[in-house]
Amino acid sequence: MQDKIWIHGRYQSQYGLLGAMSNELADAFIAKGYDAQLFNLDHKDMPTDGVFVFMNVPVTLDDLPPALFVPSSNLRAIQLFVDHPFALPDNIIDQWNERNGLNDFSLCLPCLDDVHLLRNRFPNLIHSWVPHGIPRDSLCDLGGMTIDQYNTKEFDVVVTGSVREQEEIDSSLAQITDPMTRSLINEIVNLMIREPHLGYVAACDLVMGSQGIITGKWITQKFLWTLVIAIVNRHRRTKTVESLQGLRVGVFGSKTWIPHCTGTIEYAGEVEYAHCAKAFSRGRVGLAWGPTQFVHSYSERIMQAMAGGSSVVCDDRLLVRRDFNKSTATNAAGSTAALFDWGDPLAARAAVDQQLADPDAALAMARRGREHVENTCLWEHRVDDMIALTQSPATATA
Repeated sequence: MQDKIWIHGRYQSQYGLLGAMSNELADAFIAKGYDAQLFNLDHKDMPTDGVFVFMNVPVTLDDLPPALFVPSSNLRAIQLFVDHPFALPDNIIDQWNERNGLNDFSLCLPCLDDVHLLRNRFPNLIHSWVPHGIPRDSLCDLGGMTIDQYNTKEFDVVVTGSVREQEEIDSSLAQITDPMTRSLINEIVNLMIREPHLGYVAACDLVMGSQGIITGKWITQKFLWTLVIAIVNRHRRTKTVESLQGLRVGVFGSKTWIPHCTGTIEYAGEVEYAHCAKAFSRGRVGLAWGPTQFVHSYSERIMQAMAGGSSVVCDDRLLVRRDFNKSTATNAAGSTAALFDWGDPLAARAAVDQQLADPDAALAMARRGREHVENTCLWEHRVDDMIALTQSPATATA
C-alpha cells in the first residue's frame, strides 16, 4: 500500500515559482498512481501519516504538521529545495534537529554543487539529488514543429531571468567597510567571471587560501555568497544580452532589464514561472543560461526552453553535457543544446548565430530537445526517486 502524499500548495514566491511547482508535483504524483493531495497549512486538518512534501523552507517550524515532531508518528517530510545549499536557513534545520532529530526529514536538491558542505554542517541530514522537472502541459506540440513555424517566430532569441539593480549591489557593498573584505569580494568576483567553471566555494579557496585565510567555514563563506553571486550574475547576464544586439531579442524578466533593452533588444515583460515554456516558444533560439549560484548543475530553464520548442543555447556545464548532450536510447542523435563558454563575452553570440544560420539543423536539435524532456525530464520521472529517499535512508547517506 502506497503512502498518502500531502503537498503544501500555498506560497509567496517571485513569479509564482513555488506555488506552480507544488501544483506540478501534485499532478505528477497522481499521474504515477499515488494518492496525492494539495493542502494548506492551517492547523485544522493536518496530516498525521504518509509523506508531507513542501518547497524550500517554512518561516517557522510551528507552521508545519505537529505529527512531524512526535517520535511515534508515521508522518515523514520531504523538502524540495531549489537553490544552492548556502541558501538553506541554518536555524530552521537546527531547530528541527533539536526538536526531534532529522530521521524523518529528507532534503531533495536539484543542485549538486557543494553538497559536500552539508555533511559537516548538518551531520544527520538525509539528502539526495533530484533534478528539476517540468510538467507535461508545458510541452509544445511536436507535430507543429515545422520549418515554416520555426522561421516565422516572433523573436530570433528569447531570454528569461532576473538581475539585481546596480544600486542595490552598490548599497550592499557600501555596508562592508573592512578594506580586506571588499578586496576579497572583488577578487572572488573577477576570478569567477574569468573562469565560469569555477564555483563560488572553489573561488573562495583560491582567493582566501592564497592570502592565509582559513577556508571551509560555512558561516564565513555563506556571509559573502549572496553579494558575490549577485555581482557575477549581473555581469554575465547583461554582457550576454548586450552581445545579441542586431538580432530580434525578447527579454522576459524583472523591470531591471529595461535600461538594457535598446535597439533590437525588446523588453517583453515579466513572466510567471508556469508560463516560461510558452515565452521560450516565441523564439527560434532559447538562450537558457544556468543559475549563477551553481556552475555544474542546471535549473528548469533549459527544460522549459526545450519544452517550448526552441533551439537551445546555454552555458557549458558538466551536468548539461552529461544529461542533455550525449547519445541515449531515446536520443540517438546526441546533442540537444549548443553550449558556449561564459568566460568569453562573445561566445554566446557566436553560438546563437550558428543556430540561426542553419534553420534546418537548429529545428532538428529543437525537436530532439522536445522529445528528450518528455522522455526524461517531466516531474512524473522524478517522484518515485523522491519517495524512495524516505524509505532507504542508509542508501541516501552512504
